Amino acid sequence: MDERPQLIDALSALRDRVAAVRLPLPLPDTPRARQTRAELLAQLDDYLVPRLKDPDAPLLAVVGGSTGAGKSTLVNSLVGRRVSESGVLRPTTRTPVLVCHPEDHHWFAGMRVLPQLTRVWLPQADDEHADDAPPPEENALRVETASSVPRGLALLDAPDIDSLVVENRLLAAELICAADIWVMVTTASRYADAVPWHLLRTAKEYDATLVTVLDRVPHQVIGEVSRQYEALLDKAGLGDVPRFTIPELPESADGASGLLPDSAVAALRGWLAHRAEDPAARQQAAERTATGVIDSLDARLPELAGAVAAQYAAAVRLGGAVTA
Repeated sequence: MDERPQLIDALSALRDRVAAVRLPLPLPDTPRARQTRAELLAQLDDYLVPRLKDPDAPLLAVVGGSTGAGKSTLVNSLVGRRVSESGVLRPTTRTPVLVCHPEDHHWFAGMRVLPQLTRVWLPQADDEHADDAPPPEENALRVETASSVPRGLALLDAPDIDSLVVENRLLAAELICAADIWVMVTTASRYADAVPWHLLRTAKEYDATLVTVLDRVPHQVIGEVSRQYEALLDKAGLGDVPRFTIPELPESADGASGLLPDSAVAALRGWLAHRAEDPAARQQAAERTATGVIDSLDARLPELAGAVAAQYAAAVRLGGAVTA
């Protein structure tokens, strides 16, 4: 921590170099390089530099996963009231929702994290003027407060990582890059799908603080599905990741109240609260994710630099051909 000012200066300079990268030529490695550039900028702007500048800021737990995994229902249930619209069918433009303790509101009201997203505040669902609320905005982040959320923790319900809307997929990936804690939600019917496993492998690559939730598991197969999911995690080197299972309940259905029984989410709520309230656990969670991102630069930056060099070489060859 004594080196933090120098580290922030170095990362800020690195961020400017990454932002200056241009990859205009459609070479074979260009799509991957563009994705690497976007992820690097998102992690530097939305997570790493803000976390190093404000180590006492609340931990941000981003709840991510695929369509219909129950992310919004899970967030609503952890908070204890409906703060995020749940259901499989999503509007084409979906505003992500961040929920924090009222005394932590100032950390997220400004542009400290996710500076590219406009902050919006809408009336509470039980507000008599709720029907007069404006429609969701593009490039916006809705900030809610709830006393039930522990101080030092914020929950963010991200759009579906496999949304049919490209902008939603990109925003979901960007929000995950801003997380101190990744909460990956999947279901009994989709836990072997490619999308959640891509997220899990990415989290392992970054050595991020990760927790998985296996949601909507029918009671009659809960033991079998849990064992199979655990075996897949072990095979992927993720056997030590905290894992929570939520059975299929009437409240999980679309059109239900959006709140699961407290007993269904108590274990996960306790795990998250411990990370926020215990100084050692909090420090371990934040430092592990930050260190993982910094360590990952050793592999990601040479790859990006190589793509830039390939662009330059191709431009030289094209220029030579034009001259000839």
